[in-house]
Amino acid sequence: MAGEVFSNLEGMGYNERKNRRLTCEIGKRKPKEPKSLNKRLLVFMILCWAVPIAVFFTFTTVSYRDGIISKAERLMEDELSNVAAFASIRIEEAISLCQKPSYEKTWENVWKKYRKGEMARNEFLQNVNGSLKGKFYLDERFDLYAFYLYGEVNPGCYSSRIGTSYHDYINEIQADVKEIMAWDSSYAYVKVFDGRIFIIRNLYTTDNYERYGTLVVELNRQKVFQDVPEDMQDTLIVCIDERESVLDFHGGNEDEKLEELVGQMLAAYDGAGSRSIIKAGRGGYKAYLLKEKYDNYSIGVILWAKRSEIYSSLYDLYGIVFWMLVMFIPVIAYGIYFLRKEIRVPISRLMKACKSMEEGQIGMEVPGKPMTNAEFNYLMNSFNSMSSQVKYLFDYAYDEKLARKDAQIQALQAQINPHFLNNTLEMMNWQARMSGDIVVSKMIEALGTVLNYRMNRANIREIHLAEELQCTDAYFYIMSMRFGRRLQIEKDIDEDLLYLSVPPLILQPIVENAIVHGVETVKNGVIGLKIYHDDDNVYLQVSNSGKAVGAAELERIRTLLTEDGEQMYKERGGHISIGIRNVNQRIKLVYGDDYGLTIEQAEGPVIVWTITIPYRERENKKPVEEFSRMERELKELKRDNG
Repeated sequence: MAGEVFSNLEGMGYNERKNRRLTCEIGKRKPKEPKSLNKRLLVFMILCWAVPIAVFFTFTTVSYRDGIISKAERLMEDELSNVAAFASIRIEEAISLCQKPSYEKTWENVWKKYRKGEMARNEFLQNVNGSLKGKFYLDERFDLYAFYLYGEVNPGCYSSRIGTSYHDYINEIQADVKEIMAWDSSYAYVKVFDGRIFIIRNLYTTDNYERYGTLVVELNRQKVFQDVPEDMQDTLIVCIDERESVLDFHGGNEDEKLEELVGQMLAAYDGAGSRSIIKAGRGGYKAYLLKEKYDNYSIGVILWAKRSEIYSSLYDLYGIVFWMLVMFIPVIAYGIYFLRKEIRVPISRLMKACKSMEEGQIGMEVPGKPMTNAEFNYLMNSFNSMSSQVKYLFDYAYDEKLARKDAQIQALQAQINPHFLNNTLEMMNWQARMSGDIVVSKMIEALGTVLNYRMNRANIREIHLAEELQCTDAYFYIMSMRFGRRLQIEKDIDEDLLYLSVPPLILQPIVENAIVHGVETVKNGVIGLKIYHDDDNVYLQVSNSGKAVGAAELERIRTLLTEDGEQMYKERGGHISIGIRNVNQRIKLVYGDDYGLTIEQAEGPVIVWTITIPYRERENKKPVEEFSRMERELKELKRDNG
C-alpha cells in the first residue's frame, strides 16, 4: 500500500517531495536526443503526398508534352505533304496536257503542211487555235493559253478565260516567257510570274527534232490549291522551281518576327535536292518548309502558324495541370492544418503538461478543451487520471504520516520523554513488588503496556487485531481498578478474526471516549466490545451506556468525523475529538472512503461506535495464541483482587 510505496519519503517535507526530480547518474553519457515527431510526420506527409503528386504531374506533363508536340509536328508535316502532293498532281496533269499534242502529232502534221506551202499561215493557226480551245479554254483548270509560231515575236494564237487582254499579256508576261523561249529544250517549264503559274514548253517534231512553236498556258491557282483549306491559305507560301517564284496567298505580314522567320525559310529553299522538311521558330511562331524535286520542276511549300495554335492541346494540358495543382494546394494546406491541429497541438499540450508535472506540479492536468480525436482524448483523460492518482498517493502518504504523528502526539501530550517514563514505571513496579503490593504492580504493568503500545506503534501501519486487543484489555484493567464495580465490561469477540491486520490505536481511543462520556457521567456504566463479520466486512463495535445524546449533539459528532469538522475538535472534549477523528481518518486512508467510524443512538441511553473494515482470510494463529494468554492473565489478576 501507499505507506510501503512511499516509505522512502519519511523525513522529507511535503513540498520537498513534490519538487523532487529524477536526475542522471554522474558520469553517465547523455542519450542522443530523439527527433521530433511533428517533423517526422511533416516529412512523411511530404513524401506521401507532395512527392507522388510532383512525380505524377512531372511524368504526365513531360510524357504528354512530348506526345502532343510530336503529334502537332506530324500534323503540320502531313499538311505540308498534302499541299505539295495535291498541287503537284494538278501541275503534273497540266504538264501532261501540254505534252499530249506532241505525242498526238496533230500540230506537227499541220505545221509540216504549212511549211510545204500546202496550207496558209492563218489556216494553220486556225487549226492550232481550235485544238487549244478544246484542250485548255474549256478546261477550268487553265486561265489562258498562247501559241507562238517559231520565229515570230508575238503569239499567233491567244485566249483568256479570266479577261486578261492580249495587250496586257504582251506587256506583263511576254518578256518573262521569251527568256525560256530562247532555251533549246523540249522540257515543260513551270514558272511563277507576278504570282501566276505558267507552263512553258517549246514544241519540236518527233522525227527530226525540228522546232516549230512554243506553247504557254496559265494554270488557275485556285484549282491547283483547291484542296488547301481557306484558313490555311493565309499561312501558306509556295515556291515553284526557283526561290523567287513565290506564291504568297496572304500577301505579306505585319509582324516583324514572322517576316524574319518567313525570310529564313525562303533562304533555306534552294530548288534542288531530295525531299526534306525544315523546321524553324522565332518569337511566338513556328514555320515548316517542305522541299521536293520533280522531273520538270521543284516545289517548296512553307507553312507557318502561331505556337499557341500548333500546341493548343499542350497549353490546354498546362492549364489542366495548373488548375489541378491549384486544387491540390487546399488539400495539402488542409493536410498541414490537420497535422497541426490533430497531432502537433495535442502532442504539445501533453508534453507541456508532462513538463509541468516533471517540474513538481503534482496533480497537473492537461489544460484546455477535450481533444478533437478519440485517441488523444483518451491519452489526455488517462494522463489526468494518472496525475490525480499520483497526487492522491503523495497526499495519502503525507496525510497518513501526519495521522500517525497525531496519534503519537496524543500519546505524548505532556511531552514526556518515553525513556524517562518507562524507566520511572519500571522503578515503581520494582518498588511495589518489593513491598508485596501485587495489585499496584499489575496496574503499573498494564499502564506500561498501554503507554508503550501507543508510543511504539505510532509508526507501524498495520498490526494483528489480537495485539490491538491486548492494549485495550490493559486499558480496561486500569479503568476497572479506577471505577471498581461502577464499570462493567462485556465482550463478544469472534476469535477467528484475531489474525486480522488492522491499523494500530483504533480501539483504545474509542473505548476511552466511551468511558469518559459514558461511565463517568452516570453512577454505573456498561462498556460493550463486539467484534464480528459478514461476507464482506468486519465490524468492531464499542457501546457505552450513559446519558442520552440529543439529535443535535449526535449530528455534531458525525460532522466532526467528516472533513467539514476539521476545526470543531477544539470545542468540547477537544482531546477526545481529535482521537476519534484520527481513527476515522486513518481507516479511510488505509481502506478507502467506503470504510471508517460511525456513531449511532441505540435503544435507551446507549451510544454505539462502529468501525467498519474489509474482511480478509486468516493469515496465521500466533497473535490468537498470544491474545488468549494475555486474557487468561488478566482474568486471573481480577479474580485475585476479588
